[in-house]
Amino acid sequence: MRIKHLPWIFAFAAVITLSASVLYPDGAPPAKTGSPGDGGLCTECHGGSGSTTAGLITSNIPTGGYVPGTTYTITATNPLSGTAKMGFEVSPQNISGTQLGTLIAGPGNQLVGSDKYVTHLLANNTTNTWTFSWVAPAAGTGAVTFYGAFVRGHPGPVTKSTLTVQEAVSLPEAAGAISGPSSVCKNNSESYSVGTIAGATNYVWVAPSGASIVSGQGTTSVNVSFGPSATSGAISVNGSNTAGSGTPSLLAIAVNTIPDVPATPQGPANVNLENTATSSYSTTGVASLFSWQILPANAGTISGTGTAAQVTWNNAFHGVAQLQVKAMNGCGESEWSTAFAVQVINTTGLNNKTEDIVVRTSESGYITLDMNTDADQANIMLIDLSGRMLLNTTVAGTGTQQLNQQLKSGIYIVAVQAGNFQFRKKILIAG
Repeated sequence: MRIKHLPWIFAFAAVITLSASVLYPDGAPPAKTGSPGDGGLCTECHGGSGSTTAGLITSNIPTGGYVPGTTYTITATNPLSGTAKMGFEVSPQNISGTQLGTLIAGPGNQLVGSDKYVTHLLANNTTNTWTFSWVAPAAGTGAVTFYGAFVRGHPGPVTKSTLTVQEAVSLPEAAGAISGPSSVCKNNSESYSVGTIAGATNYVWVAPSGASIVSGQGTTSVNVSFGPSATSGAISVNGSNTAGSGTPSLLAIAVNTIPDVPATPQGPANVNLENTATSSYSTTGVASLFSWQILPANAGTISGTGTAAQVTWNNAFHGVAQLQVKAMNGCGESEWSTAFAVQVINTTGLNNKTEDIVVRTSESGYITLDMNTDADQANIMLIDLSGRMLLNTTVAGTGTQQLNQQLKSGIYIVAVQAGNFQFRKKILIAG
C-alpha cells in the first residue's frame, strides 16, 4: 500500500521544486528595481544581497542628451551565468521615485505597476536581452536615471544596474536690452532688469568696476550699488544653462560725482556806488548749474546760474561785501567757494555838510572826528581814491575820536556808519 503512494509523493515534490526555481516566470512584480524610490529589490524573493554591474542598460540616446518628446530605444541585458531562467525589471525615475517619460513595451516584455515598470513577458533559459521604447519627458526635466534589476533562477544571483541620461540643452538666446539708468551717481543704488531669455536657467550680471550687485544675481532684475570707487563702464547680463552661456547684452553707464568746489569769483574788488550800479563776476568749474550768494544780504542782489553772475548794488550800502559760488549737478552740490571780498563805497553827496560829525585834520597827517550821533558805537572807514581800504575800525558814537592812521598828502574818503546814520566826506591832507 505504501508503494502505491510513492508516485504521488514524488510528483508533489517535483511541483514544489519547480515553483521554487521560477517564482515570477511571467514578469516581476512592480517596484523591485532597487531604486531609492522603490526601496525594493528582487533579492526579497530570489535571495542574496544583490551586486551592482555597470552597463547592463544601454540606449540610442545621443551623448548630447535626449530631446524632449522624442522616442528612443532602450536595451536591457541580463549577463548572469547559469542554466536557470532569466528575468529583469527597469524603470526611469528621479531620486524620489517619480516616473520620468513614458515606457512602451517591446518584444518579449510588458509594462506593470501602472506602466511605470517594464519586465520580461516569459522567462526562459535563452533570452537575456530585451528592447523597449521610451518617450523622453517634457523640457526642463533634466537628468533621468533608468534603474534596473536582473535575476537568474532561484536561488540565483541578483544584480543591479543604472543608466543616467541628460536632457539635451542648447545655449540660451542672446540677452535683450537692459532697462535702467545710464547715468548714475556715486554712493547711490540703482535697479536694472532684462526680459526673459529663452533657454536660460540662470542670469549672470556683471557691474562696472567699483560697483557691486547687491541683490537679484541669477534673476532678471538686480540692484546695483555704485560705491565711492565706482567708475564709468558697462553693466552686462547673459543667460546661462548646463550647455553654457549665451550672448550678453551691455548698457554703458556714466558714473558721476558731486562737482568740485568752483574757483574763487573774480571781478571788481572796489566799487563806488556814485558811478557803479552793477558789477559782473565770474568763476570756473565743471557743473550743470551754479548758485551765487552775496553777504551781507543788504549789500545788493546777485543773479546768474552759470559761471557768470551780476550784482546789482544797494546804493544805501557801504562796506565789504562777500561773493561766493557753488556748483550743482544731478548728484548734489559742492561746498561754497572761497569768498571774494568787494569794498563798496559811495561818494555821492560827499560835499554836503552835517552838524553831527566834524572832521579835522592835522599837519602830521592824522584825522580827528568830533562825534555827535545818537548811536553808542560808530564804524569808521578810511579809503583812498582808488577804493583801497586803509582803516576800518569801531569807535564811540559821541566825543572826539582820533584815527590811528597817519596819512600822506592826498585826497581821502571818510565814511561813518552810526546806527541808521551814514556820513561820508572827502578830506585833503596837505603836503
